[in-house]
Amino acid sequence: MVIRDNYFHVFGRDIPYYGLLFVLGFAVAALTALPKMKKLKLSGVDTVCSAVFAGIGGVLGAKLLSVLTSIGYIIEYHISFIDVIRNGFVFYGGLIGGVIGLVIYAKAFRLPLLPFFDLYAAGTALGHAVGRVGCLISGCCYGLPAEGSFYVLYTHAVDPNTPLGTPLLPIQLIECFCLVGIFALCECLFYFTKRRGVSAFAYAGTYAVTRFVLEFFRGDAVRGVFGGLSTSQYISLAILAILSAILAARFLSFYAHSRG
Repeated sequence: MVIRDNYFHVFGRDIPYYGLLFVLGFAVAALTALPKMKKLKLSGVDTVCSAVFAGIGGVLGAKLLSVLTSIGYIIEYHISFIDVIRNGFVFYGGLIGGVIGLVIYAKAFRLPLLPFFDLYAAGTALGHAVGRVGCLISGCCYGLPAEGSFYVLYTHAVDPNTPLGTPLLPIQLIECFCLVGIFALCECLFYFTKRRGVSAFAYAGTYAVTRFVLEFFRGDAVRGVFGGLSTSQYISLAILAILSAILAARFLSFYAHSRG
């Protein structure tokens, strides 16, 4: 696969695929939430307003983590913070920011939190998959040098660090396929289980494991690396630790209840 253009051309304007597919991914995530409202007993107003809160939190979180993970790069190449803020998004920052936005909305209006997590879990995976296609076309989040016939080669890229003319592992496409699988899993769990939070729990756990593994095949260095692991891998481990603690607490509570 050879990518020679990173822009969508319409009416004489050049629109970056990265931004276009980012917006499309957010729209997809929001649209997949609509059929779930009735089962979760959420009103249209709560769905729309919670999406706004999650969206604002997501954008702020994605931008903030982008800056934090690019500090070394900013200092070394004398890049302005404005350029990083304008162009950079980090998914985990967006996810954390989106969760904070949902927590703020639920707490402000005294609503249960788990239904909102289930509302957006599957859609987040699918929207993220769409966004990764944008990463593939723009050349960011690229993979390690590749051998064989399964590769992507860039003649132009939005990211100035992307190796041009070098076959790279299309890790963005691999992650896209994984995310579609996570979406299917979360959809099945949502519609075939009655317990709230299961879909969201499955999304968080499966994506954390997936991201931790895929990070070993990433070739972009501007991700923050400490002790051989990237920022995203440490966040993945933190998510898995939190989920494990929740499972352990649920098990102990169930055990104590059954013994009583």
